Amino acid sequence: MKVIVPCHCGHQFDYEYDDEVEITPDIYNDIVHGNFMSVPCEKCGITLKPEFSVMFTHPVKQMKILLVPELQRDSFLMGKSPLVYKKTDRAVIGFMELAEKLKILEAGFDDIVVECVKYYILSKIVNESNLETEIFIFFDELENNKLSYHIHGLKKDEVGVLNIDMEFYNMTCEKLKDTINEEPYKIFLTPPYISILKLYREYNNEAE
Repeated sequence: MKVIVPCHCGHQFDYEYDDEVEITPDIYNDIVHGNFMSVPCEKCGITLKPEFSVMFTHPVKQMKILLVPELQRDSFLMGKSPLVYKKTDRAVIGFMELAEKLKILEAGFDDIVVECVKYYILSKIVNESNLETEIFIFFDELENNKLSYHIHGLKKDEVGVLNIDMEFYNMTCEKLKDTINEEPYKIFLTPPYISILKLYREYNNEAE
């Protein structure tokens, strides 16, 4: 697709991108390293990172993943974006969620279980602190048989790291077999958009 991209310097230029992309090793690396859909301004040379809706296909997992631009987060979650009618296995909002989703699949984990672990982490943080900032938690990698989560918002300009034992992941997986259709789990673990933000931001999804 061809679109017009505006730069901060005031210049506008044509940008062409594919709205359907298969995940290859090169595409994977571009996404997780923040280089996907990056383009330099023709006039000032600054690197821009526009976000447009793209349907990704993961050939190994046989999964379709819809990228929703960050600017459409609220409208998508409230069921007011036309993207809610796209048929997809998973939806992610913004490049950080896309990178996280691909890391989860690459590590061989169930993204529903990974998100449920976030729920327990965030619940503990909320119960033990009086933070006024919003907390964002992202799975990063499997290291030394532990799931590494990055936590944003605990302290200004700092990222916390929390390592979760595989035993806890497996226990969560077993627990979900009986509780996934109960509240609050079904609220934030129902595809295509699987996110604890649906629970803590209390969106009224009119598309459901």
